[in-house]
Parts: sequence; structure tokens; C-alpha cells
Amino acid sequence: MKLGTYLKNKREKSGITLREMESGSGIKKSVILIIEAGDLSKLPEPKHTKHLIRKYADYVKLDADMLFERFSDELPKATTDQQKRNQKEDQDFKYLKKILIGFITMILVLFVVWLVLLQIGSEGDLFETKRVYETDSEVIDDIAASNEEEATEAPEEEAESEEPKGETDEEETEETSEEETEESPTTDVSFVNREGNTLIYNITTSDTFSVEISGDEPSWVSLTDDLENSYLYEESEGGTFDIDPEASVLNLALGNSTNFDVSIDGQPLDNSLRGDTVTIYYQFNITRE
Repeated sequence: MKLGTYLKNKREKSGITLREMESGSGIKKSVILIIEAGDLSKLPEPKHTKHLIRKYADYVKLDADMLFERFSDELPKATTDQQKRNQKEDQDFKYLKKILIGFITMILVLFVVWLVLLQIGSEGDLFETKRVYETDSEVIDDIAASNEEEATEAPEEEAESEEPKGETDEEETEETSEEETEESPTTDVSFVNREGNTLIYNITTSDTFSVEISGDEPSWVSLTDDLENSYLYEESEGGTFDIDPEASVLNLALGNSTNFDVSIDGQPLDNSLRGDTVTIYYQFNITRE
């Protein structure tokens, strides 16, 4: 009697169904059927055969060691399979080693050949640099003569082209000063919208600018920017403050806005936008051109 048939008879005599065997032993039903069919070589991992049979035997109350001794000729030769696997891995490693050695040898040979050619070329002037084209001496003489003629004619043309430049220079100076005046740095202030007690403005400037805060009587004032500069943070009547040229957002808080006027580079902000709000906040988004 084969091992698989023996185990199947013991299970059926014990009244254990395949489903009960699967849930009780933890062995999948498909594996149980392979074991009971007696073809242990078809197991997913033949090297785990003894472990599976031991779990099977324990569940049906059989001595696993006795089964191994009695049916030893049916158990897969795991040792032989492992030896074959190790032998194949060893052969693969040797093959890869040969390829690497051959590749390294080829590189070394090419390097040595390159050194030899370099040495031979340097001694025999094989690598002598040559001009792409040669210029005849007659052509060189013609070019030199034409250059001398141009150099002689140039001072005469310059003398003829000279004109009084006094008035012209004065006119250019006046035009330049007018352009510089027109291109002087400017600051543009535009109202964006109001969010609650916050008035939002955009400031576009090409240079530094100042903020002037003036009040009729002292009140709490806070003027800070996104660079953590604090220009004013106390009860005050205001003042004039030069803003950091690197700042991109400026925040102003007025505890009693009804007593204060705010100007950006001399441009007063419209106080009517505050409405009846006493404590007001300003957010100035700064863009530099």
C-alpha cells in the first residue's frame, strides 16, 4: 500500500471530510488531494513534503516518524534536487566570471594598443597638425597693400565729416536730462477690494518707497512687513517710514482710524473706503519693476 492510499484510508475511517481536514490541519484541499494520490513530486515545494505529511498525520493521530521510515522510498530526494540546483548556480557563476574576465582583458589590450600607437605617433610625427588651407604669399601682399590704402584714406574722410558739435552736444544733454526726469522712479497705488475690516491695495514701484501715517491724537498703530521688520508697534501719532526694498507684503493696523491719514510716497489713500469702521487694517501687496 502506498503512503497516499494509507493516509486517505485513515482519514476516511476517522470520519474526517476533506473540508474538515483542510480547516483543521491548515493544508489546502488541492495539496491534500495530491498527497492522497501518492504523487508527491507534484507538490508546489517537494522539500516541504515531510512538513505537510507531519501536519496531516498529527491531525489524524498518526506517528509521522513511523510513516517516514515505512514509506521512505516514496519521499522526494530533496538532497539530490538541492545538489542539482547548487550545481547549476555554480555553473552560471563560472560562466559569468569568464565573461567578466574576457571583457576586462579586452579593455586592457585596447588600452595598451592605444598607448603604443600614441608613443609611435609622437616619435614619428604622425600626428603633426597641418593647416586646413595654405595662403599664397602674393595674396598676403595684396591684403597688406589694401589695408595700407584704407588706413591712409580714413583720416581724410574723418576730417571732412567733422562739424561743430557744441550746439549738438548741448541739445543732447538737454534731451538726456528730460528723459532721465521722465524715467525717474514712480510708485503706483491701486485699491483692490475690502475683506471685512481689511483694505487691500497693490503697490507697483521701481524703487524704495515710504509710508506716512499722521494722526490728530495718539492711538495704537502697527506697521510690519513679511520680512519680520517692525517699523512701528506702539501707541503713536504716526510718522514717515522707509520700507525695506526686499519686502513684498506690508501690513498696517490702526486702532482708531478716524484720527489718521495714510499716504504712500505722498499719495493719500481714500479715507471714505473705511466707512464707519474704527479699527481698520491695510494689506499692501508690493510689486517691484
